Amino acid sequence: MQVATHTVQHGATAEGSPAAAAAHDDALGWAGCAHAQVHASLLDAELACAASRLALDTVLAHVRKHGDLRVDEPDRERVLDVLRTGINIASREINALSARRNVQIQVTIDVVWALAGEAFVAHVGDGRAYLLRKGLSHKLTQDHILGDALHESLPGQSPRLRQRTAPARSLGPETTVETETMNLQLVDGDRMLLTSPYLHRGLDDFKIREVANDPLADGVTARLLGAARDNGVDADLACVLMEVGDLEESRSGAAQSRLSTLARIPMFAYCTERELLAIAGVTRPVRFRSDSWVFRQGDPGSGLYLVVQGQVAIEIDGNDIATLGPGANFGEMSMLDQPERSAGARTLEDTELLLITREAFFAMLKRDPTLAVKVLWNMLLRLSASLRATSERLTNPPSEPPVQ
Repeated sequence: MQVATHTVQHGATAEGSPAAAAAHDDALGWAGCAHAQVHASLLDAELACAASRLALDTVLAHVRKHGDLRVDEPDRERVLDVLRTGINIASREINALSARRNVQIQVTIDVVWALAGEAFVAHVGDGRAYLLRKGLSHKLTQDHILGDALHESLPGQSPRLRQRTAPARSLGPETTVETETMNLQLVDGDRMLLTSPYLHRGLDDFKIREVANDPLADGVTARLLGAARDNGVDADLACVLMEVGDLEESRSGAAQSRLSTLARIPMFAYCTERELLAIAGVTRPVRFRSDSWVFRQGDPGSGLYLVVQGQVAIEIDGNDIATLGPGANFGEMSMLDQPERSAGARTLEDTELLLITREAFFAMLKRDPTLAVKVLWNMLLRLSASLRATSERLTNPPSEPPVQ
């Protein structure tokens, strides 16, 4: 995998250093964007620049200590934990700086770590992370501010209607901070865009989508900055554009197949592209030869399976009750409250599945309440329909054929 990153930061005035900063390490596949706000007199304004740089340098230094994570199949939770830990170390550093200078400092930060064909994202505050894929922009993060829904970008909305308020989460006020994390599969040509808070507030989603089509990385960043300035944004700005390429063709295709598989599943019918990317990030591909047991009736239930390709027979007491093909899912009862499998699952041909473990599933839903409502509601509807069909069969059993 090759990574190429372009960073830019631009001050609102020619004097002084900008409060927004960007940094990257292409050899590591890491990039970050931060913005600091200092609640003090003008004499302490230079602290903002120092604080944003300190936050980025601290996280990068911690990530550099974990080069052993550059493996073909990364331990996703371990990678995300490295990012969370690095951000908390940075928060302690900012908190100590605030105490020494007797001022309040708040730093927002977004980082991305491209590793083994996946992007691991960590987010605190009201900066923004986007995935730019095939000319489309997919917003990956939500603003950590009070009344967040009032501050989302709306097409054609004036930036003056989206003025920034203090973030509800930031580095500095406390020694630890809750960090939003996610990971997603990458495909050749993907771009990851990180922006400082005031930059994305000066642009609507249509403009970002238009700029994403620029073939040159510096063209994307320059046009974003220019558009924000044209819209009257007079704050310090920074952004990062990371491009990835030379992914293995099979891995790149697997990422696309995961998304297409998830989009066909009724349980995820109302999920946005961003939410599907989050779900794809917690799936794990598993493959079975023909006539293999995925699990047997009575086995401990531990996860939900999604069929990418192949055929799976569902059996109860040795009787086939259903045959499932691509786009189907099974095992969802184990995600709720069923310690043992009520049926067995056996492959009828060579089959590829996606597994979502119970632990990863609920950790994902805990991070995104909106996604949780959509998925759990759909699961409830499916279970209700299944119970209704079972009740109907018990109430009106099929009549016996007449004796000839």
